[in-house]
Amino acid sequence: MNSTVLRRHLAQFSAQLAGRRGFLAMPGGMGRPRMQTFRESQEFPYTRKEVFEVVADVDRYSEFVPMCTNSTVFHSSWRTENVVSREPGLPHPTTIDQRSVQAELAVGYPPFRERYMSNVVLEQPWRITATAVPGGGIFTHMCTIWEFAEVVASTTGLPANPFVQQAARTKVSFSIEYAFASPLHAQAASLVFDKMARSNMAAYLARCQQLYGTPVRQ
Repeated sequence: MNSTVLRRHLAQFSAQLAGRRGFLAMPGGMGRPRMQTFRESQEFPYTRKEVFEVVADVDRYSEFVPMCTNSTVFHSSWRTENVVSREPGLPHPTTIDQRSVQAELAVGYPPFRERYMSNVVLEQPWRITATAVPGGGIFTHMCTIWEFAEVVASTTGLPANPFVQQAARTKVSFSIEYAFASPLHAQAASLVFDKMARSNMAAYLARCQQLYGTPVRQ
């Protein structure tokens, strides 16, 4: 979207932007856009493997991620390596599978639509990191991190019964930090990325329910 079109639509956004506060609120004036951050955590009633695979399915983001209108993976590579375990009680070092993906994502809603390239690193089953490719895009910086941790809980406070299957739960932590390349993009896109970030968790949980069904309470 060129600057002329952006300026034309900024007027209709101004009423919505005026007085908005929060992690995406931009400073006054048309200076250099500042870095924006957002973090959220939630427990999903699914296994870590199930949740990881949903977030890792970049090719299908356009089917369920809010305001993602297209998602295409262009390149993918795998490697296996030994790393220091990220969790207590696991062997040191631990072997993990790491996959690197380059994808193009299109995001937005009328009148704002933009595309950007993203490098995605998948460290199964702990973490997924996506970083916007610098140069020529709408961001000077954009990094998204998903982290997944198994939840072991006992509703009685007593040790878990090894003969009773426990309901699977995964703590999902999501964080994003980014800065737009221009003040025009910052103003026009702020509502889009506000809605995207705040509705992300619900969208991925709904995708888990669609693929794996609603878990039975135990």
